[in-house]
Amino acid sequence: MIKKHCKYISPLFISLLTAGCAGTPESGQSVIGKVDSGLATIGQTAQTGRQTIEAGTAIASSVPATQTALTEALVGQLGVTQQQALGGAGAIFQAAKTNMTEQAFAGLSQSVPGMSEMLAAAPQVGGAAMLGGAGGTIGTMQSLYSSFSQLNLSPGMVNQFIPVVVDYVSGTSGQATSNLLRSALMP
Repeated sequence: MIKKHCKYISPLFISLLTAGCAGTPESGQSVIGKVDSGLATIGQTAQTGRQTIEAGTAIASSVPATQTALTEALVGQLGVTQQQALGGAGAIFQAAKTNMTEQAFAGLSQSVPGMSEMLAAAPQVGGAAMLGGAGGTIGTMQSLYSSFSQLNLSPGMVNQFIPVVVDYVSGTSGQATSNLLRSALMP
């Protein structure tokens, strides 16, 4: 009779239920207790899954869309990973910062959303490379080569990243800001 009216209940559940009902009242209670315990476990698992999804959604929504646009452009055009794109862009902005006045870099930073996240993703370079090394273009390139090496990118990728980043800045911040960035990278 149970099988007839409960076509959506699993056969295992029905056999457990009928086995419990055929025995003593205590065995029926035991089966019901096991079923309740199993349902509680399923409920906890579902709750944990919902919490995990909500946490992932919150993290994804906290990433600025324009930052993603730049990294997506780098990923799409150059075939690098998302982390390499983020770190490489950050390294380029870090190198530009060393060759710009504080005021000029502040203006660039304000015009590029997500700048702090990109700078934070840039590999830390030490010594002469971080300070511009030999100075000018050579020092800037040494710093970038060192950063890109830490990102498992070849030195040749620096020359592929720069035009994409400069074009992005031009599109989002205007030609004057783009020119400032270009001159800081290639003084």
